[in-house]
Amino acid sequence: MDVFKRKGDELRIYQVEKNSTSKNLSSCEFVLLGCPVMHSFGGKIPIEITNYIQKCSGLERKKSIVFIFPKLFGNGKTIKNLMDLLEKKGSFVIDFLQIRDPEKDSKLLVSHLK
Repeated sequence: MDVFKRKGDELRIYQVEKNSTSKNLSSCEFVLLGCPVMHSFGGKIPIEITNYIQKCSGLERKKSIVFIFPKLFGNGKTIKNLMDLLEKKGSFVIDFLQIRDPEKDSKLLVSHLK
C-alpha cells in the first residue's frame, strides 16, 4: 500500500484476530474497516471484528470507509452491517467499496479519502 506513503500519510494496519487488543483511534483522521463476505445471505461480520470495534475508543465523529471482499451474494448486507457497527460507535461512514485485491485497489481506497 505504498500509495498512502506517497501522499505523506501514515498508515497503520490493525489485523483483527481472536484476542486482539482494542485501540484508541482518536488520533486517526480516517478509519477504514474491511472484511470478507462470510455467508451468502446473512451478511454476518466475523465476530472478532465486531468485538474489536465495540471495544475501540475514539471513533466518535470519526470519518470512516467500509470495504468488503465480495462474493456472489451477501455483499450488500455485509456492507450495511459494517456501516451499522461503526455508526453505533459514533463514526460517520462517508463511503463503502467492494475491492478484489487490497494491493491493486489501494489507489481506489485512497481516492475515497476526502
